[in-house]
Amino acid sequence: MDKKYIAAIILPFIVIWIYAIIFKLNITYILSEDPRFFILFFMTYLIQNSIDSFKDSLLTKLRIDKTLKARMVGNAVGLLIPGWAGQELARSLVYNKYGPNLRQSFSYSILVGSIDVLAICFGYLLLLPLYFNPLEIIFIFITISNIAGWGIALSYFYLQSSKLNKLEEFVFKIIKVEHISSSYLEFKSYLRQGTNKDIIIYTLIAMLSFVSYGIYFYYILHNILLSIFISFLYQAATLIPIPSGAIVGELALSIFIPPSYVFLTRLNYIVSNLLGFIFFKEMNFEELKKWSKEVLKR
Repeated sequence: MDKKYIAAIILPFIVIWIYAIIFKLNITYILSEDPRFFILFFMTYLIQNSIDSFKDSLLTKLRIDKTLKARMVGNAVGLLIPGWAGQELARSLVYNKYGPNLRQSFSYSILVGSIDVLAICFGYLLLLPLYFNPLEIIFIFITISNIAGWGIALSYFYLQSSKLNKLEEFVFKIIKVEHISSSYLEFKSYLRQGTNKDIIIYTLIAMLSFVSYGIYFYYILHNILLSIFISFLYQAATLIPIPSGAIVGELALSIFIPPSYVFLTRLNYIVSNLLGFIFFKEMNFEELKKWSKEVLKR
């Protein structure tokens, strides 16, 4: 295994361990105190991903059990490789196994990811006035940047889907990949098809999925509105491209939750996501291999 992937696996556990040392936490006592915390977290994790998988199923036209596997594999890979090369690519390889070609699968996965991000950002900013804290400045910046970035990106592909513009032609010529322009146009057309009026409905469903995470935090805080806010705050922290949201995840939770529960929550989050590797064989690499050879061909 590549050293950078090993480092990505180890990093979040090191951060949690350092966090425990800083706050002088008795790790053995915390882990044995109440095993219901992991059960409850994992239940809310499954509920959240099931709701999102329903939304993904509506978008991709695949069965919900397939989109749930894709989402869980994506979550697991996303712990190691943040961004499009992680979650988005992993999900697309599962979609690809069950019908859609790789261009369509990847466009679906990009749309799924962008909808999730927008839902997190809007949900967080909607509740922010109730629970603003100066430590949240970085998360406010991240959410606003993501809304602007994804809004511009989706608008670009929506308006520029029919042909290569001059900038794209220039870039393709510089990197000598003019031979894949038809595949790129196909990818853009699928993105445009998915960016329709239903995207608002999909975003609302995604927001509901992250609200469900509040069940877990309510068990700790007994305040439903604050619990829902923390759910969105925590997800906003994971938008920062660090494996498993190490450091920023702890920072976000520490604003409102006692250190011992921060430790448990972060550990539960990592373990729950890692369980997605159970479905690793659901990814289809055959078309990706062919596509890679096509891209590299001169």
